[in-house]
Amino acid sequence: MNRILIIIEQSENRRLMAEWLRIHYEVVVADSVVQAGKAVPLLDEQFDLCMIDGQALDRLWEWVQARKQKEKPVFLPFLLITQKSDVKLLTRHLWQTIDELITKPIEKLELHARVEMLLRSRRLSLELQVALLQERELRELKSRFVSMVSHEFRNPLNTISGFTRLLEQRELPPEKRTDFFQRIQVAVKRMVSLLDDVLLLGKSEANLPSHAVPVALEPFCRKLVEEIKLSIGSRHIIHFDCEDECSVLQMDEVLLRHVLSNLLSNAIKYSAPDSTVELKLQYQSPSVIFQVQDQGIGISPTDQKRLFESFYRASNVGKIPGTGLGLAIVKQAVERHGGTIAVSSEPNVGTTFTVTLPFSRQVS
Repeated sequence: MNRILIIIEQSENRRLMAEWLRIHYEVVVADSVVQAGKAVPLLDEQFDLCMIDGQALDRLWEWVQARKQKEKPVFLPFLLITQKSDVKLLTRHLWQTIDELITKPIEKLELHARVEMLLRSRRLSLELQVALLQERELRELKSRFVSMVSHEFRNPLNTISGFTRLLEQRELPPEKRTDFFQRIQVAVKRMVSLLDDVLLLGKSEANLPSHAVPVALEPFCRKLVEEIKLSIGSRHIIHFDCEDECSVLQMDEVLLRHVLSNLLSNAIKYSAPDSTVELKLQYQSPSVIFQVQDQGIGISPTDQKRLFESFYRASNVGKIPGTGLGLAIVKQAVERHGGTIAVSSEPNVGTTFTVTLPFSRQVS
């Protein structure tokens, strides 16, 4: 953010200017433009401010305009070093290309002030551009969010509406009524699950403070595995393995439960019935490591690069239901713990998620 390109024809002035500016900034010096070709290799250099004199500007004004146009909408400043007698000769280029000028003889204090003002304008312009890009990305994300949530709610709402109308028919046999009630309950659960994901995503993005409590990790994991078996009612084998002695640690139990529940549920959802899902717990001070491994459909290298983006779903999921929010929420929850999450996978072989969470102290 403080790189200055100097294009000044008079060699002694060029040397003195470079020596003084190097005290405060990174400086790149181009040789004579008048001596054909000598400065050309540096004209593609990246810089935050270009200091140029009248002779060089007269030959390079088209290049100056092109560089400023290329940087738009970000401001790229050019400072003209000139004698008063040169200004009239340069008016044909000056107001289209130059942002500030300073006349000889040059006072160091004035030059420093001009350089600082131009560099500050450059920094503010870059910051504004970043902010505008972030705002645009946020608008696009919100638009996708509304579209996705609307779509995901529409299907279960249509199910509820349709089967409710059918239940109004008094002559329905009991087994039909039972089936319709069950379908409505499934649709309601799906909506509740989606709402939970949306609320947790909002909580994670709001960066709310963590609420750490003492958690006995081995009993916690065993209980969670049993709960998932009961709630999903799947035919999968869920195997839990704790490699080290059980410890009680200070952790945010709610976020930890969500992370492991989501990873285990995904492992079950994306693997065949009767296959094995493994949850491993390991202590490597100052961290605790959780691994969730399945024998499922796997994830391609291309999909792995975007796996933790909101609303992104791998290309091989087919008709398996999901919103694409789960892993994005998991990543945010892990990062709120100060931890990391990694994935290794091979299509049609299986996937392993590794979550590493730091802990500050044990609780006896």
